[in-house]
Amino acid sequence: MILVVGGTGTIGSEVVRLLQEAKLPFKALVRDATKARELNARGVQTAAGDLREPRTLPAALGGVDKVFVVTPLVPDQVQMRAALITAAKTAGVKHFVMSTGIGAAPDSPVQIGRWHGENQKQVQESGMAWTFVQPGFFMQNLLMYAQAIREKGEFYMPLGEGKVGWIDARDIAAVAVQVLTTPGHENQAYPLTGPQALSGAEVAAALSAAAGRPVRYVAITLEQAKQAMTGMGMPESLADAMNELYALAPPGYLAGVLDTVPKVTGRPARTFAEFAKAHAAAFGAA
Repeated sequence: MILVVGGTGTIGSEVVRLLQEAKLPFKALVRDATKARELNARGVQTAAGDLREPRTLPAALGGVDKVFVVTPLVPDQVQMRAALITAAKTAGVKHFVMSTGIGAAPDSPVQIGRWHGENQKQVQESGMAWTFVQPGFFMQNLLMYAQAIREKGEFYMPLGEGKVGWIDARDIAAVAVQVLTTPGHENQAYPLTGPQALSGAEVAAALSAAAGRPVRYVAITLEQAKQAMTGMGMPESLADAMNELYALAPPGYLAGVLDTVPKVTGRPARTFAEFAKAHAAAFGAA
């Protein structure tokens, strides 16, 4: 039995879909009763639990031998995952699969990488078999700008002229499901990118083609990006952590392209053009 933690998010919901499509035994940890009912209505077994309430986890982990976890970027994500790691070890989980990020390590030069690295170290020291799925920037992040693209034909990011090896979250999920359901992935770290590194202008061109009208990339400063993030309610510490990642783009540190997705899944990673076409309506296509 597989327990999916984070099964209503961008990656986790696709993991749930793929496991259900394959008719594999799993359940999704859900803390929100409304979301649990929605999943149940689709035939998904759920278990009540909250990573911020460790006492709820033992019951959810009953009968589970594999865990997949993905958490949002929140101030207490290290503590949340640490609680799950401890509970999983106690429950006798055999294989712990965690979505982190490229370059995650306790000595990473960026804060988010260190947060991920701290949890990776905890899993490695737990005695459970582990696999780390380590994606770069998600293509789905562009959906946050869908309204601006529809209304103004623009999106704004602090990437300068740097290129990014954007990856589709559906491919991240496909790697995770392959890891969960086939042998040979134990104690491996899988850094993930898409098949191309694209500049902001190249992303805009792909969005223009999908939307059927011009879309323009507007490079903004890190300070402008921070103001936008905090204006939407993001804590300042998290906005600063995100800016550390954005700052890696202009020097070229986000432009690497890896073939991990095809090696693990046996099929090519999705291109940005494929992503844009799939979400064309969100970007304003008729």
